[in-house]
Amino acid sequence: MIEMREPYAIKDVKRKTRQMSAKVMNNHDHSEQKQSLQTGRMMKFKTKTILGIALIEIILLVIIVISAMSFMTESAETQLIQRANTTANIFAKAVEKDILSFDLSSLDEVIKEVTASEDIVYIRIISYGKTLITSGDPKHLQQESTIDHSLHDVDDGIFDVRVDLKTNESTYGHIDIGFCNKSITAQITRARHSMTGIAIIEVLLVALFSFFIGHYLTKGLTKLTQAAKKLTQEGPGYQVTLNSTDELGEVADAFNQMSSSLAKSYDDLKIARHQAEDASQSKSLFLASMSHEIRTPLNGVLGLLSLIKETSLDKNQTQLVDTASQSGFFLMSVINDILDYTKMESNTLSLERKPFDLHQCIHQVVSSFRPSACQKSICLESTIAPSVPQWVSGDQYRVQQIMHNLIGNAVKFTRTGLIQVHIYADADDNSITLTGQVIDTGIGIEPAMIPLLFEEFTMADNTYSRTQEGSGLGLAICRKLCELMDGQIFAESQPGKGSTFTFQIQLGESDGKPTDQEAVMEIRPEWEHARILVAEDNKANQIVIENMFLHAGIHIEIAQNGLEAVEKVADNHFDLVFMDMSMPLMDGMQACQEIRAMADRQKAELPIIALTAHALHGDKERFIAAGLTDYLSKPVRLSQLLEKMALYLKEDEFGAGEITPPPVLPQSGPENLAAPLPHQPDGLVDDIIIQQVIADTSLEVLPVLIDHYVEECQQRVKKISCAIANKKAECLKFETHTLGSSALALGNRSLSELARQIEHLCIDGKEEEAYQAGATLPQLAADSIAALQQRKSMS
Repeated sequence: MIEMREPYAIKDVKRKTRQMSAKVMNNHDHSEQKQSLQTGRMMKFKTKTILGIALIEIILLVIIVISAMSFMTESAETQLIQRANTTANIFAKAVEKDILSFDLSSLDEVIKEVTASEDIVYIRIISYGKTLITSGDPKHLQQESTIDHSLHDVDDGIFDVRVDLKTNESTYGHIDIGFCNKSITAQITRARHSMTGIAIIEVLLVALFSFFIGHYLTKGLTKLTQAAKKLTQEGPGYQVTLNSTDELGEVADAFNQMSSSLAKSYDDLKIARHQAEDASQSKSLFLASMSHEIRTPLNGVLGLLSLIKETSLDKNQTQLVDTASQSGFFLMSVINDILDYTKMESNTLSLERKPFDLHQCIHQVVSSFRPSACQKSICLESTIAPSVPQWVSGDQYRVQQIMHNLIGNAVKFTRTGLIQVHIYADADDNSITLTGQVIDTGIGIEPAMIPLLFEEFTMADNTYSRTQEGSGLGLAICRKLCELMDGQIFAESQPGKGSTFTFQIQLGESDGKPTDQEAVMEIRPEWEHARILVAEDNKANQIVIENMFLHAGIHIEIAQNGLEAVEKVADNHFDLVFMDMSMPLMDGMQACQEIRAMADRQKAELPIIALTAHALHGDKERFIAAGLTDYLSKPVRLSQLLEKMALYLKEDEFGAGEITPPPVLPQSGPENLAAPLPHQPDGLVDDIIIQQVIADTSLEVLPVLIDHYVEECQQRVKKISCAIANKKAECLKFETHTLGSSALALGNRSLSELARQIEHLCIDGKEEEAYQAGATLPQLAADSIAALQQRKSMS
């Protein structure tokens, strides 16, 4: 294991910087949202002031108006009843003698005189059950009188009163009199309208008054809000002036103290950030240099082991070479732990999801540790439960990385005894929960130290750090990988007795089908007559794509740039176009727009597939909006090209035919493939890509591709150095984009990633950072070319 510990001082500065940065970013990134909330609160305070006072006033006014109207209605009703009863009784006394004497002429005179009053609508006199005389409104006289006792009983606008006629305590008749209550109702209505109008005017006056009060009260809050905005825009240190001795004055004083404190914290943060950046840059430069220095000879060792394997070896020698190759691969993965850790810090580590043989994956990891375990007289056992499926879907390399770190630690910290590896599985809804346990009889860990094991750059205790080498990243990476796979990892241990590490991860189900690299591709015979145009300015990429199609029996035409592609489409008939996005004279998107604008409808609707070095989030939508039909990310594979052909080429244009498989691609053997090397993620040469290029083209093409690529790469590096020296960011962006594409196509993964990093720095406007990063590119390019040349010699 490689010892790469981070100094405590740097680690402490980074921790403080992260804490202070979190506060700063929380104040900066969400400033607009907070300002909006503060404005909302200020407006709410004004609104509450207005509504509060107005609401109280409205409630009081409603109570007063209702009480007054009720009192007025009751008074009017009492007066009406008293007046009606009094009038009726006086009238009955006045006509009592005339009724008894049946003096109708006198009655008629009295009744007409009484009904002449506007308040009396009718009079009806009933004597001994018969109507003696009537006077007034005929309409109401025709109706039978309904005696009313209150205004609520009145339903026809007439208050009906009845007075009984009695003699010697016997009733012989009655008098019905109808009084009009319209005047009283009109009076009540006018009073109600007047009081309501007065109440509305009063409410408006109160609301206006409360508005001014609210404005006066929030004037101080407005100043504080403006001060907070200035603090966000101009930085801490701004002071607010508020001449007030109340609570708002205290808030203003607290704000000024906070601003001053933040200003000091910002200064401390800048110092800490510079220190952390300097330390991080030094560490990064060292890590890059170290990884390159170690990778180059290690690649050579692995290549030589591959060549040795192709010689005549007995069974024991073959096993030793295989074990050495596997150990070399895992040694490379240990080097990559640090790079993986940096990816995890930036959240750029992604997982693959491909079918793989889980049983073989487990056996490979366990077998790679048997020699080292035997040297320490340790018995290494492994058991795979029957419930564990052979084929699963997931990231095989990362699963091996977890097991490698756990078994490696067990071997490292066990002097003698037994190490057991147990694998279980539970299947549920197209998902497999894989549980692994690594049990050892090693030195054990103090229980208090177990929670710290999964922190970066952390060892269990001084005993670990004194007697064992290590980066302190293995378990931290295991924890992160388990979390990325929707799982977890934990440990149990007793000092002097041993430890048990358990991990759980989620994997997908698989039917055991081979990966797309091993699958037999389907090629339609009619595709032989298809006219396909490929617009690509990179010579190495041209050769790769052309030979991929030739390998499938399909001929293509090459355009060197977007302008030439437009001209070829205008002058010729094509069925499908593959268009690189970054080309001189005219880029792919401009060329696509030119083709879409052609008058010939068939040419304007031609399927155009984008070829992009690195499709980012949102690029697909941008490509589609520009008129492109679909896109592929480089480096492309033959299976991907054929998939797009099957999707966008119409069968009726070439004539239907049976689908026939091409010759099965060779899988192994020195006569067909270059000597295989273990997969080297993030290495100088990714052998998986090299093997894929050979499978998609042919072994004979590989040296030609490498020669073209090396020549072009050296030219690109010179242009990049010149662009950095002359501070030409646009030129640097274009050259690194092209280099990133071609480097990845030939397996120079580290060089491709650095080129893309520089390109993105240019895109983000961070030109100085791009120039600094570009300073390390020539050396990395030289190492990558040397490793690729070495790989070429093994072909």
